[in-house]
Amino acid sequence: MDIVVGIKQVPDSDTRLRVAPSGKTYDPDGVKFTIANTYDEATLEEALRIRETVGSGQVRAISVGPARAEEALRMALAMGADEAILVETAPSEPGDPLLVSRALATVIRGIPHDLVMVGRQAADDEAGQVGSALGEYLDLPSYAFVSDLEVDPSSHRIRFHRYLEGGEEVLEGTFPAVLSILKGAHDPRTPTLPNILKARRKPLQRINWADLRPQLQKLPGGPLPTSQVRQFRLPPPRSGAKMIDYQTPEEAAQKLLKLLREEAKVL
Repeated sequence: MDIVVGIKQVPDSDTRLRVAPSGKTYDPDGVKFTIANTYDEATLEEALRIRETVGSGQVRAISVGPARAEEALRMALAMGADEAILVETAPSEPGDPLLVSRALATVIRGIPHDLVMVGRQAADDEAGQVGSALGEYLDLPSYAFVSDLEVDPSSHRIRFHRYLEGGEEVLEGTFPAVLSILKGAHDPRTPTLPNILKARRKPLQRINWADLRPQLQKLPGGPLPTSQVRQFRLPPPRSGAKMIDYQTPEEAAQKLLKLLREEAKVL
């Protein structure tokens, strides 16, 4: 069973970001990057477990990003992925998540894929568009918010849960398909040092963004997406906490409401 997993390298959640001089993104200098967001790690773990359960097939990790994204793919190889593909872009490209989806779909069309799996959303832009767009561009059924995935290769069927507000769905479908993974039933594995060292020596396929871009127009879906980031800004700094002196809970509630109404002006 062949599975393709989309990986996106994102800034570490503990990294302090600065606005770039362009005002349209963050300054990458001094930023610590991590393999991917939590959803991508969970997705890769689910793909590896499916391959191990089935006992055959390959897991291929693919990423669209600058040269530094190789680090994320090397970590995916260390976790157990069989192959890795990097569509290498300039640091400022491509930006638009639908354009990224077209690039991924163009490459995935040329490799075996029973399942195409991506995380629900990336931790940096939180766009959450890639999974659904891949289903459109690959002309495959797509399912979002997938949890607790089960695969039956003999019948080409999948079964999974979707947790909603106030309830839970259990759905079944067929593959090939595109899945946006919300969370998995297992924690992502930690690569061992020998596997990390082996991953450094494994071949990694590189595709130049400039060479791939002319092929993107051949996919269904109309003209190439042209959305652009107009402005990137950090949230306002947090002000200090304000303590409320009170004798009774009722008094505390009254003082809190007054502060929210007159100072915070949120009521």
